Amino acid sequence: MSRSSTALIAATAIVLPSLSQFATADKTPSTKSNSKQVASKKSGSKQQAASNYQVQMEDCDLDSDGHVDISDIVMIINEYGNDCTTTQCDTDVNRDQVIDMNDLLTVLANYGTLETPPPAQTLLSGVRACLQGKFSQDADTLRDLGVKNDVWMVSGFAVSAPHDVTEEEFFAATASDIENRFGTYLNNKTDLDADYDGMVILDIERPFHPRHLGNFINPEASTYDPVKFDAIVEAYKLRISVVREMMPNCKLGLFGFTTPHPHGNLETLGEQQRIMGYDLAAARGILDQVDVICPIVYQRWGQTDNHYGRIGSYTVNGIEVARTLQRTNGTTPEIQPLMSFKVFNGPSAHNKELIEVSDLADQMEVIKSLGVEEFMFWQGKDDLDGSNRISSRLGELLEELNNRADVMVADAN
Repeated sequence: MSRSSTALIAATAIVLPSLSQFATADKTPSTKSNSKQVASKKSGSKQQAASNYQVQMEDCDLDSDGHVDISDIVMIINEYGNDCTTTQCDTDVNRDQVIDMNDLLTVLANYGTLETPPPAQTLLSGVRACLQGKFSQDADTLRDLGVKNDVWMVSGFAVSAPHDVTEEEFFAATASDIENRFGTYLNNKTDLDADYDGMVILDIERPFHPRHLGNFINPEASTYDPVKFDAIVEAYKLRISVVREMMPNCKLGLFGFTTPHPHGNLETLGEQQRIMGYDLAAARGILDQVDVICPIVYQRWGQTDNHYGRIGSYTVNGIEVARTLQRTNGTTPEIQPLMSFKVFNGPSAHNKELIEVSDLADQMEVIKSLGVEEFMFWQGKDDLDGSNRISSRLGELLEELNNRADVMVADAN
């Protein structure tokens, strides 16, 4: 049973027995809704006869938070029995001029989350905001920019792979351990549940990042250990399987497949070793229950770094290598690269600085030139640096893209 169904049953069990006290209590008409101090979103049409009014789900979202839930039920209880003949009442859901059991039952019947309109069609269409363990709170702004807000990045701790996990703990975790840990994680998240059908990305980086898999299968490497390689792959597969079973409707993604070297040279021994690790892990079935792989193409250099000119080449490498990976049945996962708003690279003079908007636009052009139409911008939270948010930065990026498009049109004419 889903969390929303459980909540609905609980809400019904709690509120219905208590309504008798409201029905018999001395009630006086309220001049405004309990939790709304502003004019009602429902205009004069509210006073239509109930027989002529078709209640919409949005009518039941009394606090306008995008959900019909227990808070809306409480608002009706607080005004239960009020006469709305002469006064407009937000909680008179069915417009019959009295707040009664019919209004409560209507809200219960519409319990759930309202559908949101699709994003606007802009030059950012196909872009997704990807925060760590949350959705963006700037959903409306992102929608106007054409950006989707439907990705949830799950940190490793949620699947028994926390930042400080030891190798022994990583390998020892059982399916039951992971189920319990991930179940607790879901129960603690108000915006995510087992029924979610958007994208969920597993961010497993400790104790073994995907880019290091090749270290264990190169006979010339000091870390060569093919037995450990197989154990790592099986540990990943176990965690993927548990999440797949517990969230059967989600579009499941895997972080770090691939992570190109920031020097952008595909022919180096180090890069070939990484590729060998991805290939063999895929052959061992690590991607079999994964819908999407997410090449990490964060910008690693700023404009004064010596390797600044390598951004385009390693972006291409990350995507092209990802395209070669297959499930054991021969099918290929969808590819959605992860970009960033900041430089993430210790050796860079610009580490943790905001990337120039023009550089973001350049990288987007590289990605789109490869035929990739959907990709993501990762950031831990909405706030970038205290004065910028991801929504404002994306707004600046859209302006840059629009300006470039205008120049192209002008040049063509």
